[in-house]
Amino acid sequence: MIKVGIIGSGFIVPIFIETTKLVKGFKYVGIASPDEGQLKAMKEKYGFSYYSLNNDDVLSDPDIDVIYIGVPNGLHYEIAKKALENDKHVILEKPFTSSYRQAKTLIDLAKKKGKIIFDAVTMLHMPNYEKMRELLEKLGSIKMVDIDFSQYSSRYDKFKKGIVLPAFDKKLAGGALMDLGIYNINFVTGLFGMPKNVNYFPNMMKGVDTSGVLVMDYGKFKVSAICAKDCRAPLNVCIQGDKGLLRSDEASSVISRFEYVDNDGNSKEFKLNKHGEIPHYHEYVVFKDLFNRMDLDKAQEFNKQTLLSIKVLEKALKSANIDFS
Repeated sequence: MIKVGIIGSGFIVPIFIETTKLVKGFKYVGIASPDEGQLKAMKEKYGFSYYSLNNDDVLSDPDIDVIYIGVPNGLHYEIAKKALENDKHVILEKPFTSSYRQAKTLIDLAKKKGKIIFDAVTMLHMPNYEKMRELLEKLGSIKMVDIDFSQYSSRYDKFKKGIVLPAFDKKLAGGALMDLGIYNINFVTGLFGMPKNVNYFPNMMKGVDTSGVLVMDYGKFKVSAICAKDCRAPLNVCIQGDKGLLRSDEASSVISRFEYVDNDGNSKEFKLNKHGEIPHYHEYVVFKDLFNRMDLDKAQEFNKQTLLSIKVLEKALKSANIDFS
């Protein structure tokens, strides 16, 4: 049984709990956040042993094996660092950190402590994603990758009125690239590695990117990846080669189904994910296996992908002069 402590009480936390209940093998011990009302409700609903308004109570609890961190982006680094310093394994929600230096510090500390630090990114562990990787060679020479992850935020109307919630808070590393664009970055770099050039062209409002286009140049092919929280459009993922294409009408974070189409129009659909309606399922199956086998080598292999994606994220932010400091 993996004994879990949780820092945070926002909307992502119930998703984590419900998903890990489905995976099985997780016990919820303590939860901390500043919102006592939410904490009381979660303790009652999910059977936590206790809740606290002080993160340190959970981070230092000797009965806890793993800390799940589901807090605003700008708080990830300090809380994850403190968890590792307290000899806890860590599951860190996306985006892992807002800088390469922070990500490298956490990953090096986890290695030094002999702990797992796990980047909670959905698609990287999906059977559908692995199948896409297998099918790339059937596409011939890759020419274009087109992604659109546009999702009108329920917080955007308040933001326009001057009510700044974490998703749009510059001080907490908010914005479209950090929230949605990081999925696009992971999707692309997980398949193709580090691009030659990275440029982000954002729509800015009150110092925050509410939407934007990330262009990644791989030399022989180009990537255009839209992320938007201020407008909506049909979701899309499409990888185009000179012999065929792979496409999905879902966000890059989901990919519960996709289609291979060759140049003659022959097509085949794939739905390989278990619990396809729950995009987080496979990442926690993978984490459970890493933990039970205490496979630090495999965990550190996953960390290489995290560093790659954060390096691209950092380059994108720098190209757009977005600075959270």
